[in-house]
Amino acid sequence: MLPLATAADVCRRFKLSPPASALLTPDVSPPAFFDALLAAGHLADARRLLAHALPPHRAVWWATLCLHHSDTRAPLAAAERDALLAAGRWCLAPSEATRRAAKAAGRAAGQATTGGVLGLAAFLSGGSMSRPGLPAVLPEPHLCGRLCGVVVYLSSVRFEPARYKQHLRDYLDLGRAVARGDLLTPVPDPVPDDAPVPAAPGDADLAERLAAFLAGGKA
Repeated sequence: MLPLATAADVCRRFKLSPPASALLTPDVSPPAFFDALLAAGHLADARRLLAHALPPHRAVWWATLCLHHSDTRAPLAAAERDALLAAGRWCLAPSEATRRAAKAAGRAAGQATTGGVLGLAAFLSGGSMSRPGLPAVLPEPHLCGRLCGVVVYLSSVRFEPARYKQHLRDYLDLGRAVARGDLLTPVPDPVPDDAPVPAAPGDADLAERLAAFLAGGKA
């Protein structure tokens, strides 16, 4: 999570529920507030907090892992899986090309679909929203986190919807691991502008890497 921000700073990017707001104190850290929200059963607020507290690259990676896990339980349509894989490629090999490819795949999947939202989240992680060659227009800083939080929620209700709260708890635990650095991609976070960009993996290799991360291993 953000090392220097308070939970109150993060919560300015979204609206807490009234019961969750009652738990917020001026100096509480994001990790401590996240734990307090979980203990009180405020799962939606915990999800939003984590999605906005994580740096964009980690937030998209968390959402990608959640949707990949959901896909193993309730297979996505082909276009949505393409968007999932495109977001995964950006996470593992961030570049302008993979970022814009995630946007294109998300648009093809449909912006109302979970895969479509994930592709757009990757695109809005940073960089210009304008077409190449036009003046840069940067996204609002809350947009990527908001979309990642939506993906995590939608992933939790895609299979066994009656047990979605347990699925969401599992995904919040996964997000906590990402925040701790336990399940990070091999790409530095953030990626320096002058860093060499690794080759984007193919579909089969990417699926294996995602499965390895979910199993607690390293790709």
